[in-house]
Amino acid sequence: MGSDTIEILSNTVGLKGKAQLNFNYYGGKKNLKTNKLFNYTLVFFCLCLLSPYVNAEEGGIEVTGTAKESVVPDMATFLFSINGKGKVLETLKNEIDTKTADLVSLCKKTGVKTKDITSSEVSIRPEYNYQTKSFIGFNVSRNVKVILKNLDHYTDLVNGAIKSGITTISSIALDTKDREKLERKALGLAIAAAKEKADIMAKSSGVTLGKVIYIKEGGSPIRTEGFAFREKSSSAPVTQGVFEPGEISVTATVVVKYSIN
Repeated sequence: MGSDTIEILSNTVGLKGKAQLNFNYYGGKKNLKTNKLFNYTLVFFCLCLLSPYVNAEEGGIEVTGTAKESVVPDMATFLFSINGKGKVLETLKNEIDTKTADLVSLCKKTGVKTKDITSSEVSIRPEYNYQTKSFIGFNVSRNVKVILKNLDHYTDLVNGAIKSGITTISSIALDTKDREKLERKALGLAIAAAKEKADIMAKSSGVTLGKVIYIKEGGSPIRTEGFAFREKSSSAPVTQGVFEPGEISVTATVVVKYSIN
């Protein structure tokens, strides 16, 4: 016969001291192994039962802090699309290439550097009338991504792109060159807001804050908050557009948990 003694120490809320489990083993080696496996399994379940008390002692104050920083944008990213339809593929391809070249030339004239212009490969998609089983033609397209770092040329670029024959402006994303700095500032303010909220909760509860148990970051990327490109009147030429950049902002969110004294 053999025996094992296992002590489970507890220093949790409502469960002080230690518990001692004694296990006796009978029989041969085979039974000894079976008994040990059973007893260790029992210990595992005992520890699982103790876990709620352990978590209870880790109580504290958990708060969420949020802050937002806004700034006038100083750069923009455009996604232009150039499309064409027809039955002669070579002609369509040449038209797309010519319009792309005109757009790239315009971008460079408005101060955009070559590294800030990305032109995709030409996409060619044949189209059919499946009811009559006849060929309609080809749909040829290309996307051009442009990063404009001087918004003084915003209107010139948009109007010039329209004149060069682009089909659509798929997206315009305003941003700032100091985005990382803005994010760090918002993050610091969010942490301060969380601390202020935790102080109020602690004071109202008659306790004091202890150390930070953990801190987690969340948040949202910079987003556009109100910008517009409009024409002064329906009869005015396209070059009369007015650009209003508005503001962009970044929001930082943190979750902080403090111990309490």
